[in-house]
Order: sequence, then structure tokens, then C-alpha cells
Amino acid sequence: MIRGDKIYLTELDRANAETIRAWLNDPEVHRFLLVGHVPITREEEQRYYDSQGPASGCYNFEIHVAADGRYIGNVGLKDVNLVHRHGEIGIVVGDRDSWGKGYGADAIVTCLRFAFLTLGLHSVCIKTDERHERALELYRRLGFVPAGVERECIYREGRFTGHVVFDMLEDEYRSLYCNKSA
Repeated sequence: MIRGDKIYLTELDRANAETIRAWLNDPEVHRFLLVGHVPITREEEQRYYDSQGPASGCYNFEIHVAADGRYIGNVGLKDVNLVHRHGEIGIVVGDRDSWGKGYGADAIVTCLRFAFLTLGLHSVCIKTDERHERALELYRRLGFVPAGVERECIYREGRFTGHVVFDMLEDEYRSLYCNKSA
């Protein structure tokens, strides 16, 4: 278990596979996600669980609300390269009642702590749909730096859209989130 301020992270639990699959198949939840625009079957979700773990370069976690233990989404790192010390963070808060309460921000910062202080990564990127204003504002507020745009890389809702790429370096993370007197 990895504790944040409002949330805690646990390893993935197959007992929650149907919950996350339902969220990912909800058009309102997956509207701006980089995945999930084609319905996910039970078999595909099980293959996802089978493919996870450090050997695959993935470190994925469930997000639970600290106050009551509710499972509200997933956050994790993919494409982790321990030689070059970089990876990509992704998040979904699928429980709509949990939106706008700071749980996603806390989950990202908690996952960044794991990336930088436990795995020893040097840089972590995060991407979002260029139309996802709430995510764009959140990532900037958390200290991510805009690194570029993957132009017209996704076809969604009848048109092409791009991904804005942000990143954060280890020293930027430490400056923002670590006690400077330690």
C-alpha cells in the first residue's frame, strides 16, 4: 500500500476487473482517455491483468479513498525503462461521484513519489487529449511542463485530435514535493 493524503494505492485486484471494465466502457468516463473507445470485453480485461507487472514495464495500482476504502479508479506507470530511467503515467478516476474532489491529483502525486523515490526514475511524462481542459489545467498545476503535442494522432468523434504531452523531471518533483530541509 502506498499512502497519499486523500487516497491510497494498492496492487490491482482481479475482483475489481468488472468495475474498471464498466467504467472504461462508459462514454462519459472514457471520453478523453487515451484508451477505452472500443468496448472492452471480459476476456480483454483479463488479458490486461495477465500482462501487468514490472517485467512488462508496468506498475499499475488501484486508487482507494483513504476515508472509506472505496475503489475509485486506477493509476500507474507504463513503458518504464529502468536503464534510461523514464516512464509514462496514466490515470482514470472511473467513479463519477469522486470527480472534482482532488483524488486524481493526489493519486498522480503519490504515483510520482513511487516513480521518482522508489523506482529512481529521472523523468515521467503524462498525456491528455488536447480538448481536455480540466486535465490540462491539473497537470500544469501539479508542476508538469508542456513538452509538445502529438498532432492528430487519435480519430475520435468524427475528427482527428492530438495529445498534449507534459513531463516532469526528478529534480522538479523534489523541488515541488519533498521537504527541502530533509
